[in-house]
Amino acid sequence: MNRAAQSSGHLVPLAMLLFGASSYAMTFSLNRIAITEGVPTFPFVFWQGVTAGAVALIAGLAVGQRPKLSAVYLRFYFIFGFIGIALPYTLLALAAPRVPAGAVALTLTLSPILTYAFSILFKIDTVRLLRVAGIMLGLAGILVVLAPGASLPEPGMAPWLLLAFGSPVCYAFGSVTVVFLRPAGSQPIPLTCGIAFASAILMLPVMAAADSWWLFDGTMTDGDWSLLGGGALTACFFVLGLEIIRMVGPVFFSTNGYIGPLCGMGWAALYFGEVPSPWIGLAVALLFAGLFLVNRSSRPMIRAGPGP
Repeated sequence: MNRAAQSSGHLVPLAMLLFGASSYAMTFSLNRIAITEGVPTFPFVFWQGVTAGAVALIAGLAVGQRPKLSAVYLRFYFIFGFIGIALPYTLLALAAPRVPAGAVALTLTLSPILTYAFSILFKIDTVRLLRVAGIMLGLAGILVVLAPGASLPEPGMAPWLLLAFGSPVCYAFGSVTVVFLRPAGSQPIPLTCGIAFASAILMLPVMAAADSWWLFDGTMTDGDWSLLGGGALTACFFVLGLEIIRMVGPVFFSTNGYIGPLCGMGWAALYFGEVPSPWIGLAVALLFAGLFLVNRSSRPMIRAGPGP
């Protein structure tokens, strides 16, 4: 395949990536609105799963695609319901009311770097010195963000932001392992439906153990609408992400880390008037330099998943 044909073949996934990352970045602000207006953490994650699952189910029924319930599919749903929604969304929900939304959005920049690291671990990609240098630049950018008194309004926010960095670890691990575990011939809409509903099921014992229950009371507040909006955007992002990974692989998909943080900080400025400090600018420069090196000429190998 010549260079022109290869570039043309990336236009559709690139357009999908741009739309998905820019819209998903809005969820960091929506999460903060929902949590600060009183939605408890664990029910927040539960309703995110329910909403995303319902949106994907309706979309799937509209195009004649229903989620399958064989053992292979159920395993996939619950594995990725945990590492794709239940765990990372819990971490983000805990950090949301305690850290500026723009800073939380910046955690997305770690995902491409970790995706490359996991790709090496699973032998989808190989070790390259430029990419190792990119990882080191990315780590330097993270240290700038976490440095006390540098980029965060209060030093006490650093542990909560560090907790939020657990979410891109989950996303990167999920993006790589989906290559191996995705059932052969599966479609992204019903897969998203199964993943989202599985994440909601996983949250039920957590809510029971914490005795933390919450229901919509009929009077829709900004927090309620933010919760539903975040769930809908999650469904959209997962559908696009699964399709992009199928088309061009996890490392290409992970480059949403270029777009998401900038859009997330833009949404945060719009919703909350957050103005990034000069240290955030330095961190973004280091992270983007690291991302450029990590993603340079990446051509991941795509493997078939198990059959139904």
